[in-house]
Amino acid sequence: MDGYRVGGKTGTANKLGADGRYTEVTRATFVGMAPISDPKIVVAVLIDAPAWEYRTGGKAAAPVFAQVMEQALYRLGVAPDGLDR
Repeated sequence: MDGYRVGGKTGTANKLGADGRYTEVTRATFVGMAPISDPKIVVAVLIDAPAWEYRTGGKAAAPVFAQVMEQALYRLGVAPDGLDR
């Protein structure tokens, strides 16, 4: 997202199984806002049970956030804050 600074946080949580114990299956999240200097848009992404190689928020949810946020900034005409990432 050239021209915009973005702030956000990843998250990864193991899901509970039917027996009440944690499993290796995860929920991957990313919540972020832009532009960070004067936030206009907030996007939250939750991926339930992503493939093993994409099980973290940084690998599964953050790339989706980037695509959605880039389109939202463009379509809503939000001016860049003049700074890269």
